[in-house]
Amino acid sequence: MANITLNSSTYAGYFSDVVIASSVLGARTIENGYITLHTNVDDKATAVFADSAVSIDDANGTFSSSSTTNLSEIKFTLGKYMINAEIDYKNLDNFWLASQQPRGAAGDYAAPASLEDAFNAFFARKASLFVGASIWSGSASAITQFGSSQGIAQGGTNAVTGLIDKMLADSTVNDVAVGGTYKQTISAFSKAADAEITVTSNADFAVGDTVTFESVVGSSGTDWSGLSGKSHAIKSLVSTNKFTIELDTSGFTGTWSSGTVTCINKTNVVSALEAAYSAMADSIRLAPDTAIYVPSRIAAAYKMAQAEAAYSPSVYSDSYKLSYLGYPLYEIPEMRPNAIVVSRVANLHFATPLLSDLNSVLIADQASVNASRTIRYRLDFCFDVNISDGKSITLLS
Repeated sequence: MANITLNSSTYAGYFSDVVIASSVLGARTIENGYITLHTNVDDKATAVFADSAVSIDDANGTFSSSSTTNLSEIKFTLGKYMINAEIDYKNLDNFWLASQQPRGAAGDYAAPASLEDAFNAFFARKASLFVGASIWSGSASAITQFGSSQGIAQGGTNAVTGLIDKMLADSTVNDVAVGGTYKQTISAFSKAADAEITVTSNADFAVGDTVTFESVVGSSGTDWSGLSGKSHAIKSLVSTNKFTIELDTSGFTGTWSSGTVTCINKTNVVSALEAAYSAMADSIRLAPDTAIYVPSRIAAAYKMAQAEAAYSPSVYSDSYKLSYLGYPLYEIPEMRPNAIVVSRVANLHFATPLLSDLNSVLIADQASVNASRTIRYRLDFCFDVNISDGKSITLLS
């Protein structure tokens, strides 16, 4: 590849829209219609909802201004991100040649029509994965969750708070109380190379299960509180109510004070779903877009529980379309473990300015700029998420 020829130095108009849409709107949660989409949000925006207190009087023919209308609102403050990459001609040659190779025995793979298309497809996949994980877990956790396996890192201070943390911070959201074996109060949390945790019972737990902490408080510092929202694997079962995790707390400052731990597996998943279902707001039980959202670990546990009940237990031969008592159960791989959300799609919101100078794509050959044999790629995109009508949302986490 002695010479690099680009069709254009930048993407504009329709072509930019296509690239941005693929990057920002390609997340599974958005593509499948699991969230309400707002594509005309500028840097900062507010969505207003009417929430009126109404007085119903006797029909005596008089008018009295006795009702009040409070306009509730949700705000979007867009997190602004970019992907930038510089690829030298040698690596570019390998990249482009690889993208042109036929796939499959029949050679039925359609290679990209141009170098720009190959770039855009590659970086759009990275961006959509980051966006998808950020929707539920927040941008910082998205990097922790997928960064090392997908080669994604984050620089700068821009941050998007995910839907789960938005729900935890909203006092009107119905948080399912401690109960069963799936969500328990921590009665002791040791300082050790492998921290030991004491709960009411670990009878339903198994080595390798993932536990998630919430509302963890320590006597000083942030070491203990920093565990809230984090998940760790169970390393060993010590006794009937104690287990260890792969976390070194020996250097933590202060001492542990309080907190909860959630662990949902195939043994207790039906009980956890029953608790979330029972706590569902009556106002959304008949809404056509009400759904139950779970991460892949819970979806897999539910499938196993159903399979064992149906085939008892040696042959599993079907892939279930997940639902619970008539409500669709949406599997979200990017959700953090051990979380169950019951909500209308209408109450979960994703915002981005699809047509905006905040979103742009630029591909530039540096040979004519500084005589370097490299191609530079830059993709700018921005988004935010929020919830509305928190009182109709149920969260088990």
